Amino acid sequence: MKGLLPEVADLELLGITEVDFVRQSIQRTIFLTVCGLLSTILWISLWNKPPLIVILFLCIAVPFLSWHIPVKQVATASRIRRSDMDLAVAVYLDLVNVLLAGGAGVETAMLAAAGAGDGFSFEQIRLALVRAQSSRGSYWDSLRELGERTGVESLEDVAHSVQLAGEHGARIRQSLAAKATALRGRNLARIEHEAEQRTEHMGLPIVLLFLGFILLVGYPAFVGTVGAL
Repeated sequence: MKGLLPEVADLELLGITEVDFVRQSIQRTIFLTVCGLLSTILWISLWNKPPLIVILFLCIAVPFLSWHIPVKQVATASRIRRSDMDLAVAVYLDLVNVLLAGGAGVETAMLAAAGAGDGFSFEQIRLALVRAQSSRGSYWDSLRELGERTGVESLEDVAHSVQLAGEHGARIRQSLAAKATALRGRNLARIEHEAEQRTEHMGLPIVLLFLGFILLVGYPAFVGTVGAL
């Protein structure tokens, strides 16, 4: 089923259940398949038999694309949201460190830092902490579970680092500071890489635009020269 359905973590991150996605995809595919068949019948009744490529496009390609494109859209949207959550986790750790440096306890600092931000990422962090409170579990374990469900590796790494720091008696604030620095470095490298890719993609349109300008300017002169001969 890989490739036919999005990853479970991607759907979880976007707040879409697998059942809803499959149901909507089936309904859309059936609708477009029926439309393709009706279009083919209408074509036959009005203009004789359509070309084979038209039949294949209407009855096979369109339903296939109606299923495949949403899968790709989910993957793209989840990748963008996951990148945003990585940035939010780095900011969240910085806020926790500031509060810990001010003398707050670990749990108090985590709750206060989660309440200081807005947007989807901080909302998910707050919900994870609320679940931990209601179940009397560890805040860091709840954040790790959130990272496992949504595929956000930064949350898993942070929870694991804090757990190791607690087991070995290390200072949690130093562990969080190191992890926040590593996350900022990784996010900066990712942003620079994406910027370089966008710059490379802009190269071909610029070259084509330049060639078009040369043809636009040079063609009249070339025609005039040939005509004079």
